[in-house]
Amino acid sequence: MAKTEPSGSEDPTIATFRALADAMPASVLLMTPDGQVEYANEQAVAFRGASLEEQRAWKTAQLIHPDELPQAIEQWAHCVATGDRFEMEYRVRRADGAYRWFHVRGQPVRDAAGSIQRWCFLDVDVDDRKRGEALLAQTLAELAASKQRLRALIDTVPGFVWQAAPDGSVEFLNQRWFDYTGMQPEDALGSGWTSRIHPADAAPLGAYWHALLASGEQGSFEARLRGADERYRWFLIRAVPLLDDSGKVLRWYGQNTDIEDRKQAELSLARVRSELAHVARVASLGALTASIAHEVNQPLAGIITNANTCMRMLNADPPNLVGARETVRRTLRDGNRASDVVKRLRALFAKADATAEPLDLNEATREVLALVSAELDRAGISLQLRFADPLPPAWADRVQVQQVILNLLLNASEAMSALEHRTRRLCVTTATEGTDRVRLSVSDSGDGVDPHDAERIFQAFHTTKRSGMGIGLSVSRSIIDSHGGALWVESADMGGAQFAFTLPRAEARA
Repeated sequence: MAKTEPSGSEDPTIATFRALADAMPASVLLMTPDGQVEYANEQAVAFRGASLEEQRAWKTAQLIHPDELPQAIEQWAHCVATGDRFEMEYRVRRADGAYRWFHVRGQPVRDAAGSIQRWCFLDVDVDDRKRGEALLAQTLAELAASKQRLRALIDTVPGFVWQAAPDGSVEFLNQRWFDYTGMQPEDALGSGWTSRIHPADAAPLGAYWHALLASGEQGSFEARLRGADERYRWFLIRAVPLLDDSGKVLRWYGQNTDIEDRKQAELSLARVRSELAHVARVASLGALTASIAHEVNQPLAGIITNANTCMRMLNADPPNLVGARETVRRTLRDGNRASDVVKRLRALFAKADATAEPLDLNEATREVLALVSAELDRAGISLQLRFADPLPPAWADRVQVQQVILNLLLNASEAMSALEHRTRRLCVTTATEGTDRVRLSVSDSGDGVDPHDAERIFQAFHTTKRSGMGIGLSVSRSIIDSHGGALWVESADMGGAQFAFTLPRAEARA
């Protein structure tokens, strides 16, 4: 390898330049005005592994990568002809045959008259930068492709996918949201999406969403959303926070799933359950025909007797007004008693939608016992009441819960119908259960329930009675379950079976 050697008559300025150029950590070349290589510093010679003569033949010596060589020749010819500055990036062959990228700049050196005396070239190695740029470009391309695939995936998810800022402002909605609602992004983002919430659901959903934002916890809520066709459908709205290491919410992610079909199925099931409950209730009351007739006949007979007595007292001479007033009072008492019985029967026979409200379980039980008391007396059953006083109100539908109580009382009575040498005892107990429940249990002194049948007796159409339909206990459990309670059977202290159920307390639902 060689570089140009200074001659004895060399200009001192040029000699100084050569010394400086050799000390530079870059390739430096000097070219004649017509474009021939005149000088290459030590870095250029060492990197290329080529002599000065070989570097003068750079156009054919494959010192520049073949892909960039034609453009370099053309660009250099243009600069020689016009005197324009040369600047280009191309790959230069290293002594070991490997190519590296260089940023090459050529500046013309002019005399006082403006004539080009030489060209000075500086080659800066930018191979690492170029590789970094290529890697960055590849990474960006892969990210763009990945983003495109993710967007396509999100847009094809069978539901609405969304993203919100820590303050709850929605930043992103997938295409399915816009297809369903017909909204534009500028209208839906931020809080614009709330215009699609059903008016009855807007306030509860807003309160729940703000509670999640305050707590930073995940949650779900059911609400109706209006579509582009102006129809509402039920959706399950789920929200999950993305947290940093300190637990701070960075972003919210969520999905809205269409549950309209499930909601309609639940409504249909509720209607079927209501019909079945009514059938079971009518069947139970039908079995009490004699008892009900007795309950009604007693006050009616009293009314007739009191009316006849009053007539005699009024027809006496002089009329017995004090006695007549007393008999009228008794007549009113018996009339109200008969009216109460009829009201209770009408309520139990009625077909109405369930309406949960605060319910005094003790009072509701007493009303049912008033209907079955004659039946229990006829069956020779000793009744014992253990009512908690005070008992917090339950949250339930009165008629449906009274149907359950009626069914449990009749089942207990029938379970003891075959007893010959044991006392027929029935105990009804109410109590609190934990901090958020109330409980009612009906215990009998019958033969009890086989442990293997403890769950089967709650299945529809499974019965241990010769004349039963097998729906009473199934409907009863369904009613209690729909109230958020539980119904089960266990052994009673009296030796028979104890059926018990719990209901949520009214204050727990407030």
